[in-house]
Amino acid sequence: MADLEVRIVPEAVLIGRLRREYILPAASPARVDGLGGNLAYAAAAFASWGGKAGLVARVNSEFPLEWLLPLRELGFLTDGVHPVEEPLDLRRFVAYGETNQAYLDNPVTHFAERQLSFPKELLGYQPRHEYCSKTDYESDSFRVTDMPRLFLEAKFAHVCPIDFISHKILPSVLKAGMIQCLTMRACSCYMDPIFWEEIRGLIADLTVFMMTETQALKLFQGRRVDLWEIAEHLAGYGPEVVLVQTKDGATRLFDRMGHKRWILPAYSVRVSDPTGMNDAFDGGFLAGFKKTRDPLEAALHGGISAAIAGEGSGPYFILDCLPGLKEMRLQVLRQQVIAA
Repeated sequence: MADLEVRIVPEAVLIGRLRREYILPAASPARVDGLGGNLAYAAAAFASWGGKAGLVARVNSEFPLEWLLPLRELGFLTDGVHPVEEPLDLRRFVAYGETNQAYLDNPVTHFAERQLSFPKELLGYQPRHEYCSKTDYESDSFRVTDMPRLFLEAKFAHVCPIDFISHKILPSVLKAGMIQCLTMRACSCYMDPIFWEEIRGLIADLTVFMMTETQALKLFQGRRVDLWEIAEHLAGYGPEVVLVQTKDGATRLFDRMGHKRWILPAYSVRVSDPTGMNDAFDGGFLAGFKKTRDPLEAALHGGISAAIAGEGSGPYFILDCLPGLKEMRLQVLRQQVIAA
């Protein structure tokens, strides 16, 4: 008898970007040519709570797929990580100042100021300034053929920031499968008044929509300035939950289904490297929501994941958390939640 084909359906699907990161934190060692990108941070946070997921991203032929081995060993599926032939620059440089202000330009200057050897891999690097087209695909824009068919049988999915086209396509692709919970973090490039007419259709099929205070205020420029009113307005387009991360690190959670508003302060830690903290929040949120179906508990999980990510550097730091630390911090943060 022929061997039966093994069909592995992931618990969740995470879609986003993978990058080769060159990070100069303000008060910790440089991280040169390491795994990065929003998908990596979200996946590591999801894994840290025991989750397993299928990953979807477009990479170039030079991307070291072996960097994903720790996730594969934890049960993640990387069938959706597609090397493409199109030109795709996956390098990302960030230098942080003493107040963790991010500098994206002039890597030569920043390496020299810190008396570090300049990596030859960064020669010719130009920062990619985020831009969204309403009609045109980028090299790393999602294509329908990127999604493995089995991934559509998962019940949970999260879409990291990619671009407008990807975010426009993905909800309908995922909802055509078995997805019961779909979360998505906004891209700064379309959180702009020129995209106002497109936002309703973009988020209508989401369960949870995540954004920063800066993004929210820019989108609603000239319309609203109150963050609760903004969250309620967007929830009226379809999402059950809208999350806004404020400049002080807190999270405002508007629960349309439960008719509740919550403020979750940031868990207090010394931030060593802020790279990927929002993405770690998203991975933790999805893990918490999968476990509890409670948006407040999910946000608490996300807050703890973000704090842990900030204490170290790189996505895999999140996986090195001491046993029991996350659960202990959850109890502490739970006591600090404010009903608004």
